[in-house]
Amino acid sequence: MPSEGPIFRFQEQHFINRELSWLAFNERVLDEAARADLPVLERVKFLAITASNMDEFFMVRVGALQFLREQGRRAKDASGLTPSQQWDAIHERASAFVTRQHELLSQTLLPLLAEKGIRRLRPAELTPAQRTYLEDHFMEHVFPVLSPIAIEEGAAPSIPALQLNLLCTVASQSAEGETTQRLVLVGVPGNLPRHVALPEAEGARHAYVNLEDVMRMFLHCCFPSENITATACFRISRNSDIAADDENVSDLVSEMEGILDKRLQSPAIRIEIEEGARRELVSAIRSMGDAAKAQVFTIPGELDLTSCFAIANLPGFDDLKIDVWQSQTPPQIGPGDSMFDVIKRGDLLLHHPYEGFEPVVKLIEEAAVDPNVIAIKQILYRTAKNSRIVAALIKAAEAGKQVTVLVELKARFDEARNLDRANELLNAGAQIIYGVRGLKTHAKVCLIMRREAGHLVRYMHFGTGNYNEATARLYTDISYLTCRADYGSDASAFFNTVTGRSRFVHFQRLSMAPFGLRERLLSMIRSETERARQGETAEMLLKMNSLEDREMIEALYEASQAGVKIRLNIRGICCLRPGVKGVSDNITVVSIIDRYLEHARIYVFRQGGRSVVFISSADFMNRNLSKRVELLVPVEDREAKKRLIHILETHFADTARGRTLRSDGTWHLPQVAHKKAKRSQEAFAREAARRSKQRNQSPDVLVPHVPKA
Repeated sequence: MPSEGPIFRFQEQHFINRELSWLAFNERVLDEAARADLPVLERVKFLAITASNMDEFFMVRVGALQFLREQGRRAKDASGLTPSQQWDAIHERASAFVTRQHELLSQTLLPLLAEKGIRRLRPAELTPAQRTYLEDHFMEHVFPVLSPIAIEEGAAPSIPALQLNLLCTVASQSAEGETTQRLVLVGVPGNLPRHVALPEAEGARHAYVNLEDVMRMFLHCCFPSENITATACFRISRNSDIAADDENVSDLVSEMEGILDKRLQSPAIRIEIEEGARRELVSAIRSMGDAAKAQVFTIPGELDLTSCFAIANLPGFDDLKIDVWQSQTPPQIGPGDSMFDVIKRGDLLLHHPYEGFEPVVKLIEEAAVDPNVIAIKQILYRTAKNSRIVAALIKAAEAGKQVTVLVELKARFDEARNLDRANELLNAGAQIIYGVRGLKTHAKVCLIMRREAGHLVRYMHFGTGNYNEATARLYTDISYLTCRADYGSDASAFFNTVTGRSRFVHFQRLSMAPFGLRERLLSMIRSETERARQGETAEMLLKMNSLEDREMIEALYEASQAGVKIRLNIRGICCLRPGVKGVSDNITVVSIIDRYLEHARIYVFRQGGRSVVFISSADFMNRNLSKRVELLVPVEDREAKKRLIHILETHFADTARGRTLRSDGTWHLPQVAHKKAKRSQEAFAREAARRSKQRNQSPDVLVPHVPKA
């Protein structure tokens, strides 16, 4: 059904630009790196995250904007900005962000690290013994893998995206005494550690020198009888917003391999050059990248701060890191329990990573070897490097079970890994589907079919996160495991739709994008809106990663105008302006930036006190609702519903890491005394430990309280 129109036409000032909202998210992450109450290596980790985030942002989002800008497109976004206006605003804000990153590193974090015994040494600070050690290291480990490339005038050498490079001016003298100069490009090997550890350094527990500094010291070894008169360190970010034309292609694998090749030589989006580089070298670097002056960022410090991950993860420095919150086993799972028996006893809700991802992995591993399991169907979007889940699916296929896996080849930056995964599964005998034509498949679902007492029972896992054991330890997500018959029927119909080209049918419980998920959510929003208009108490609690879709925002505005109380927990992009008089007075927005990356999608609608609760793989973004295969899963189990509502209420009460969005687009952290501040992630870790402890206590033993001595 077509959606109802808004009460009045919402104006450009009612929306926040998507790209600037994302930059505000990365600024909130950088705020965590600036927190004096965090251990220094945790702060260094947050700094590395901001650098990694910014790399992807430029390669994807800014790459798309640059294309529109170069095409002369003038179409405005919801906030009223043209591509050129967005591009200009991004560069201004990104420049200020980079300056702040390096001020934080040089003025705060590096001195703090040095105080704690972790020192980055510059060449001028090295002792003769240390220089000798580094020269030996260079000759043995670095020199053999270097491949200097002479730059011919007008030539554009192949420079991989995000690789550190040194552009050198090499001077040579002829027998007649005439001096000539040439430019030579030397890539900093990405397969070598960025930091070269020194065996001994006075007053340091760990001392290191950056690899590019080591190369500068001894690069003359590559040019006997010549002089290196100048060097400049730089790297290029390239446009990765290159999509496969899978509507008109017969071999998607070949098409994706072609996409990966194209990215190697796609246009430069950003060139980072170290501060102080000679003008002629800067000009040559710009020429090699075919970049405009505005695309060049002068970096006041070392390039590629993603290398800070290596510092943050240094072994032997637990005193400089956060205390580990152990993932717990929920009370429903006893020692030696089969996951099939656990799920048969009742629906199981897991809150990751406070509760481990192990039960999900264990379910698939059990299914792989269980003789009663006849088939496994699963969606794989992003997987771990050495995935136990993929290994289990391979084992199941080799055992003769019917294994069907949809491997999404269009998962950005995971295309190469997913191609490898698909080939491994294909070779094991699994039936492989390379996604769906024209759409990305982003749903998180596993369906296991098992014979029990002459009947077929379906076991399902629905999730908000990927089947990735590594990120499941770092991202907060929800898993819902059930064997409810109506869910099983829907799950089978879902797989028939995406793998068998079956005509879409409406499900009993599930909703699927792009067929009906948007409409289901809109109907829930409008139902609350109508209840408010009738004088009922109406409320929505919505948790997601991003809110960008205009139709959904306008529906929320209408609900607010009708009197619906709307609380939004949004990690990243939020294009909605809360607290605008007459438009969004009843909407509040909170963002949690803390130890774990908030990744769950939970949607709660009050419905007259009989709350309807969903989990989903989809955010309120146009791409999720209209251009991807997604699932919206209602949670029927009473205790599971209560837990999900409790999770949201706890987030909204967070005064330690919960920043509130104001109508002017700025984010603010409550000014609450440290001892009184409530921290939602810490509360969840305590609750999980308490629940797990209950599991380990035997109900047959009464433990009396006794007076203390």
